[in-house]
Amino acid sequence: MSRPAPLFIVGTGRCGSTLISKLMDAHPRVLSVSELLSFTTDLGSLIPQAFDEGPVDGEHFWSVVSAQVPRSNQLLAHGLRMPEVLYPFERGRYRMDAGVPAISFGMLPWLSRDPDALFDELEAHMRPRGPASMAEHYRHLFEHLMHQRGHQTWVERSGGSLRIIQRLVDAFPEARFVHLVRDGRNTAISMSRHIGFRMALVGFSLLELLGVDPWESDDRSEVDDLEDDLAALLPETFTAEAFHAYDISPTLCGHYWSGEIRRGVAVLKALPPQRVMTLRYEDLITDSRACMTQLGGVLDVGAVEDSWIEAGLAEIGQGRSQWQQLDPRDQRELDDACAPGFAALAEIGLHWPRCEG
Repeated sequence: MSRPAPLFIVGTGRCGSTLISKLMDAHPRVLSVSELLSFTTDLGSLIPQAFDEGPVDGEHFWSVVSAQVPRSNQLLAHGLRMPEVLYPFERGRYRMDAGVPAISFGMLPWLSRDPDALFDELEAHMRPRGPASMAEHYRHLFEHLMHQRGHQTWVERSGGSLRIIQRLVDAFPEARFVHLVRDGRNTAISMSRHIGFRMALVGFSLLELLGVDPWESDDRSEVDDLEDDLAALLPETFTAEAFHAYDISPTLCGHYWSGEIRRGVAVLKALPPQRVMTLRYEDLITDSRACMTQLGGVLDVGAVEDSWIEAGLAEIGQGRSQWQQLDPRDQRELDDACAPGFAALAEIGLHWPRCEG
């Protein structure tokens, strides 16, 4: 039996990709894997570890996907729970203040009502594997789950995965991609309010100013360069109050969105067109049936079933546009921040109405 070609849903995060995971999960022949890479990379801070280039054994692979990653666990320890964290603390073996394995944050609870039992089963299956690339271990893990559940293919979707698109292309040279894009201004507003993106941007700022990752190094030789509000978010001084008080504006997130879009589009444009489908979130909302049909065709598991489309239509809501509710000055600043991203998307034929005045 031929192996299914990998299919990844990629985007900047806060672009509606969770909805795509739900649609895939409703398909009777598809294993939908959600949020493994976002938590394994600890919100983008541990990307090299998640894509180790050399052959590694199953023991090493499992140590990466089951690691108690520091940023995500620090948030939980302070009661800051992202909506993507699905682990059932009320009945599971882990506690919010004691550390949770990366694979258990979102992926395992997405797949099973008993994520601890699934963790144990997968650990026993993956640890004894011999040397292989990290990509091959990921693929074997997904295919094991796929066959276990009687599916024909698998789809992985992690929030913010556009930042690792080159890694995915290199690690999975035959992979196909669905790139979901949402109006950058609405995406940026959502990022500025989201616990995980706020933590990621805090981490990037600390790394830039300290010259080291403060969750990986005790070096504080450049700590005097930090403003007080940012210094309060070092691992040793972190509090929920300081985290909520730290100002991360939609405009800052708009610049971040533009950078991710520009780099991501450049990588995807270099791939053969048949390996990439770009989908606007707004079209998924307004022309749902046509977009569902497109998605069904990408899956390559036979004819698109009307029953799956009807089930998917029930999941799709109305969507919200928030950037136009900002005052005119903030609208213009956010629009300017997103302009480079919009320009990159215009090169592949995607357009949004721009701010007037």
